[in-house]
Amino acid sequence: MKIRNNEELKLFEETLDRCSASVLVMTPQGDQYDLKDPMQRCLGIAEMIREEGAEEPELFASSREDEMRLFKFLDAREKMSA
Repeated sequence: MKIRNNEELKLFEETLDRCSASVLVMTPQGDQYDLKDPMQRCLGIAEMIREEGAEEPELFASSREDEMRLFKFLDAREKMSA
């Protein structure tokens, strides 16, 4: 998943703040960041903003509730671009 603009970034960070367990981003190169850890969040989001390459980083939630929060974010993001 890519972060495409400031509005998406703000909404994504708000979503992460509501998550209760680890949310991981994994880059195509195999780097992994826990977005609930402040330092790793910065590094992980930087990877999500990067424009290079056709492959995008992937997100993984460790709880069903957090997974649903991420799905709601993706839905809201699509409505923002429409």
